[in-house]
Amino acid sequence: MTGIKSLADELREKIRSQDAENPITSKENPPEKTKKPFALKVTDKEIASLFNALAAYELCGSDKMLIRLDTRTTNLLKQLKLAKGIDMNKFIAYSLQVFLEQHPWLSSYIKETLKNTDL
Repeated sequence: MTGIKSLADELREKIRSQDAENPITSKENPPEKTKKPFALKVTDKEIASLFNALAAYELCGSDKMLIRLDTRTTNLLKQLKLAKGIDMNKFIAYSLQVFLEQHPWLSSYIKETLKNTDL
């Protein structure tokens, strides 16, 4: 019975013989992980200006919406709440308002797209 080999045994022997013939060489220069550089140097005045604007922003409205955030963003918002006392909802609403102010064409684009869509 020693002469009977399963297909798996044959494959193992074949792989071992190939490994013996062609040993794996270690990478001489593995790719280095590059850290993302901090994009902008922010001054204390700009930081204070942002937090003052957030504090002055009034979260009004009664509509509620469930949004999905990744863990990293959620943790950052929780830390902001602990550090500065700024609510997550307030920060998200303020950020969205600033985004829409910086991209005024977006509202008209959405309206035009809805007009041209056959419903």
